[in-house]
Amino acid sequence: MRNRNYALLWTGQLVSEMGNRFHWIAVSLWVYQLTGSATAVSFAVASMFVGSLIVGLWAGVFVDRFDRRRILIGTDIIRAFLVLAIPSLIHVSLWLVYLDLVLISIATAFFRPAIFAVIPTTVLRPQLMAANSFFSAMDTGTEMAGPLLAGILAERFGYSALLYFDGATYVFSGLCIALTVLNATPRHRVEHLGAASIWSGVTEGLSYIRRDALQWGLFVLIFPATLVGTGLNALQTPLAKGVIGITDAQFGTYNSVWGLGFLAASLLLGWYGALVRRGTLIISGYFIGFLATALMALSRNFPHLLLTAFFVGFSNTMYYVGVGTVLMEYTPGTLIGRVISTRQLALGFVRVVSPLSFGSLAEWIGIRSSIILMALIGAVGTGAVVIWLPAVRRLGGKTQVQRGAPALLAWTLGRVDPDIEVAPQYRMNVLSLLSIVAVLVVLAFHIGRSVLALVLGVGLLVYFGILAKRRWGTGQG
Repeated sequence: MRNRNYALLWTGQLVSEMGNRFHWIAVSLWVYQLTGSATAVSFAVASMFVGSLIVGLWAGVFVDRFDRRRILIGTDIIRAFLVLAIPSLIHVSLWLVYLDLVLISIATAFFRPAIFAVIPTTVLRPQLMAANSFFSAMDTGTEMAGPLLAGILAERFGYSALLYFDGATYVFSGLCIALTVLNATPRHRVEHLGAASIWSGVTEGLSYIRRDALQWGLFVLIFPATLVGTGLNALQTPLAKGVIGITDAQFGTYNSVWGLGFLAASLLLGWYGALVRRGTLIISGYFIGFLATALMALSRNFPHLLLTAFFVGFSNTMYYVGVGTVLMEYTPGTLIGRVISTRQLALGFVRVVSPLSFGSLAEWIGIRSSIILMALIGAVGTGAVVIWLPAVRRLGGKTQVQRGAPALLAWTLGRVDPDIEVAPQYRMNVLSLLSIVAVLVVLAFHIGRSVLALVLGVGLLVYFGILAKRRWGTGQG
């Protein structure tokens, strides 16, 4: 965080992502309140990702050829105006809201590959795992505080107030990016950027992914693995509100516990992720997510719903950080925008088809059955890809641990990154741990001591497993 450019990007996205959590709560609850339909919510969720299908491929060409800083600022301002229009449009027609969400997703299709390409330029290569993990910790950490606050504010001030806040956060993000000083973006001259040049850039990204066994494996894995998470985005509101019958405030708490799983996994990976093989991290994350999703469908009460949400969030971060770090490490800087945009196209396809398919299916066979079937399809499909394309499971990459056997407290609070002084690391580790403890204490009043104890118990098992791996598993302790 002493790196000025990284700190500005991190802070801007912290505020912006907090607004995005408000946005999600407001849109999903508002649409469900007006319609009571899983299909209507599925249309809203699908609209949020249509942009990747419309502009996904050639957005990466622009990101690789034009000033990424200007792209980031411009898309933030555009999204601010579009979000602020939703409270007016929703009283006119839901179809206008869907159209507005599509336009927001188009702007986001430019923003995501640009921010993904900018992060590696702000830190050194050995710091990528930590930088990516703590960027993810910020991103997913807002999943913990944002929905909890949004649920409370929604009951008090209504859904429109949440959207007005979201619009303001995009403006703040744009200002933070405007204050950065980033390396020049490698690009061709503008006058050469015609239709042929754009198509050439698109095919270069596709060709590179197809030629590289690892990139191809991670690309194919998108289709069976991602359909579960994206389908659950559409079905979680009908499950929680319609089937289990929780309040808006409880719905915010439910999403916050989901975010608690995100944050716990992000911090663990930031501290100890370099000890785990990337392939193991990615594949384990997917299958833990499939199991947690199926168990969520079987939840009979609010505490059980929260428990499964924690592990869905935890597993989500496992594969998200694993895949993101691999792409940053292995993709050439001149192609990264096109690679991410090509992946966005595939992700956009799944994020549109999965909610619409399983949302419609839920009207026929029920919400619970639709979620369980979705998890089963994801597990079988992912297993088949892993067997068919071994490059993913063979993916290595872990950092060797320095000699020494510090005490247990030192493992937790002491030095993790040898390139940073001990004192700042100690202060940041203490702050992170205190933040987690504070959130757990607050959540204990919402989720009950028994569920909280189970979450903490599993967390401690994971923690001590990591310590054992670091102490004895590398042969260097």
